[in-house]
Amino acid sequence: MSESTKIKAIIIDDSSQARKLLRLMLLELATDVQVVGEAENAEDGLRMILKHQPDAIFLDIEMPGKSGLQLAESLIGKNIQGKVVFTTAYNAYALKAFRLSAIDYILKPIQEDQLEEAVEKLKEDKKNRDNEVRLKALSENLQEDRNDVLCIPIVGGYEYLPVDEIEYLEADGSYVKINCTDQRSKIVSKNLKYFETALESTPKFLRSHRSFLVNMDHVTSYFKSEGGNLQLKSGQVIPVSRERKQDVQNYLS
Repeated sequence: MSESTKIKAIIIDDSSQARKLLRLMLLELATDVQVVGEAENAEDGLRMILKHQPDAIFLDIEMPGKSGLQLAESLIGKNIQGKVVFTTAYNAYALKAFRLSAIDYILKPIQEDQLEEAVEKLKEDKKNRDNEVRLKALSENLQEDRNDVLCIPIVGGYEYLPVDEIEYLEADGSYVKINCTDQRSKIVSKNLKYFETALESTPKFLRSHRSFLVNMDHVTSYFKSEGGNLQLKSGQVIPVSRERKQDVQNYLS
């Protein structure tokens, strides 16, 4: 791979050992990634990002002074196209926000398969540079009094949708139809498992059937039969499979 087609990356982490380990792992596992700089704090990291305009920013969350999350928020409005990949040892609260915002993360200690998966996503995202929407969604999802928003991949970028406005999601082959409370719907080129994973830390979304993921806040009635049916506020009726019947009953009990 030529230098011009390589993924330019920056590593920002207050631990020199962590930076070295990630650099060596990238050198061994991802020859198409070129580390063009490293920084040990958010201030130096921002200067390096503005200077190099990298394709990828491997960013530690917990750092003295300004955190990685604060640095990411400061990138909004600066026309930074590089994709942020957070590296973190904990912070489950932030992990939920990452999933909803379609922001990638790697858990420490970093495992080879996780890093390889993150690099594959970076390659895909070189075609889709709309990082600003995801960072804005992340900023909203990190607010303590937030209403969660879900980042939805669309042609050429992302848009975000308040989670409370989603009534249910329906699988249609390799696509998913997102049905909203105001009768809007969106067709997305992802499978239902993608959204089930993104929403797994949002308990009100439940898989009632292999083809349906339902916002249980919009359920008004449950009718029992073989598996049963859920009736929503809109009048829509959603099937419940026999395999998912117990999950639905547990939620409603």
